[in-house]
Amino acid sequence: MPAISFSGETSQGPFWKQILEERKTQTCREPRVHPIKEGDDLTLYWKQRTPKHLKPIHLIGTARCLKVERKRYKEFAFDDEFARRDGFKDSRELRIFFGDPRVYGGQEYDVIHFKMETKETPREIGLDSWLKKG
Repeated sequence: MPAISFSGETSQGPFWKQILEERKTQTCREPRVHPIKEGDDLTLYWKQRTPKHLKPIHLIGTARCLKVERKRYKEFAFDDEFARRDGFKDSRELRIFFGDPRVYGGQEYDVIHFKMETKETPREIGLDSWLKKG
């Protein structure tokens, strides 16, 4: 089961929270040696490579890969709807996160569309105190 780790935050909130609320339904990743494919079961983590004792969360839940598209950054850098599915307020915020499309526009990404299947509750993943703050 392929694993995907998240660590970012936008004006719409941290990615873990957007995923649990099913507002973030895709992620852009550099192509893998062993690509994720449609139908794959995915394990979603928050800051997977950070030692557990240094953070309150690890597992977000599991998801099913619905589709994978190979796109160049310039193809989605100005697409507001794309940006919202990826957890951003709009394409401007996405460009701030990814960088200047004039410089990075040719960069290829696998756009992984997913649907949550199982979710860990905030208490189970140690986020109950984070939820109270924000």
